Amino acid sequence: MPRTRRRTLAAGSLIALGGVALAGCAGGFSDDDSAGGSGPEATPTAIVAALPTDPTSMDPIQSGALVVLSVFFHTFDQLVTITPDGELASRLAREWIPNDDVTQWDFVLNEGVTASNGEEITADDVVFTFETILGDPTSENHAYLSSVESVEAVDDLTVRFHLSAPFSAFPRNTSLISIVPADTYQDMGAAAFAQDPVGSGPYLFDDIQKGVAYDLVRNDDFWGEAPAIESISLRPVASDESRVNGVLSSSLDIAQIGPTQVASVEGGDQAQVFSELSNGVVFLGVNSTAGPLSDPAVREAVSLAIDKQAIADGLLMGLAEPATAMLAPAVEGFSAEVTDTGYDPERARELLDEAGYDGEVIDFDYATDGRIPLSSEVAQTVQGALEEVGIAVRMNGADQESHTLKVRGREFEGIYLNTWAPSTVDGDLPLTDFYEPDGNNNYAQDPRTAELAVAQRAVVGDEREAVFQELLQYSNDMGYFVPLYVPMNSFAADPALDFTPRADGLFEFRETSAE
Repeated sequence: MPRTRRRTLAAGSLIALGGVALAGCAGGFSDDDSAGGSGPEATPTAIVAALPTDPTSMDPIQSGALVVLSVFFHTFDQLVTITPDGELASRLAREWIPNDDVTQWDFVLNEGVTASNGEEITADDVVFTFETILGDPTSENHAYLSSVESVEAVDDLTVRFHLSAPFSAFPRNTSLISIVPADTYQDMGAAAFAQDPVGSGPYLFDDIQKGVAYDLVRNDDFWGEAPAIESISLRPVASDESRVNGVLSSSLDIAQIGPTQVASVEGGDQAQVFSELSNGVVFLGVNSTAGPLSDPAVREAVSLAIDKQAIADGLLMGLAEPATAMLAPAVEGFSAEVTDTGYDPERARELLDEAGYDGEVIDFDYATDGRIPLSSEVAQTVQGALEEVGIAVRMNGADQESHTLKVRGREFEGIYLNTWAPSTVDGDLPLTDFYEPDGNNNYAQDPRTAELAVAQRAVVGDEREAVFQELLQYSNDMGYFVPLYVPMNSFAADPALDFTPRADGLFEFRETSAE
């Protein structure tokens, strides 16, 4: 199970961190709407939460970037949902049933679901939503539906998806698609709908100020269980420093913060910290076809040289756990039975000698900013570990955009630092990228990995888990990648907030309340 930690932040560190606290209203934990204070005995009526970036649009047909899901999870329904610990659960659909070869899925909807304007949500609305996305390659959601050939309404409460190939993880992909009321969407048009969206979720849009705030209020006519929080204001705040300062100054009630901030501000009682293992793995990609890395013994030596526990506990201050496989524990397909090489620098030296490694320089590419916090420091730590056992390394740092372009072009000659966090919290997406022929990270082009990556789509349950285990263990044994660590998502929050963080780092306040 993913690990969650709750800790407290020190108010005095606001000055030490520097920067100016956010302007605006304080967090809304008060019975009196005019009050801005908060405390563990106050009744929570509102949440002000920070988004890391500004969503592109409030149109669920067009917009599918992960940040917007923190809005859509509250204002729309999806067929299914992924729980904070990565499990699949009911939302608009109460059950989902595959046919024998997993090429067809029937979703049976809950009865009595209505949008906030009273329009009933039926199978026709689901079909409209999916067909409209399928018909628009520019939609950010289009890629999630690449396996769908067609979708039909069997009856008012049953939707049938016909897939182009077996796909056991398909229900998880539907967790990213927000259902719109078809008549309302068509009557308003896409542009107007994005300005005044109508959904069937537990919250309504109250006010949209792009780049400033997305204000939501509780939907008193929501078809499901009413949430405790009356209103939510989601505000784009790009700076890590501004986010933590916002919580400490009470202009924010909750915000995601960086790992260095957790260590520097814990110890006080002005705020609490929630840290949850993420759905991602930070890893070393390996060009197993080039130079000395074409020798499996050298690849094994690279893995043996790195003390993953020291990186997690020291450099990352305990806000990560060593990774043994290319999937995080929260992700469907992870197996605790998969083993890695462990840390054994002496054995690494022996393997290098046996392989006849003569000190040939191995390129090491990494991004100096962007997706991996402390990426430069992580890269330097790995460099030191490799050089300690005798592996010569040439460091090639670049900005995130340039690094990503090289990932997509499979342009690396040696090893490189990368990360993968599947939005579906399922192993299918990353394994496609790691092991299938067109995968950005697939240098080995091993037919066996491709076969196993496809095989897991055609089976379910224990049989699928067995395929995942075989593939992940084989990958480790061949040294195609070096899984390094699973980072934690950390959130600073008002002390009164009873919040359960999600592995994917998104906000979901439906069951949030005060302690």
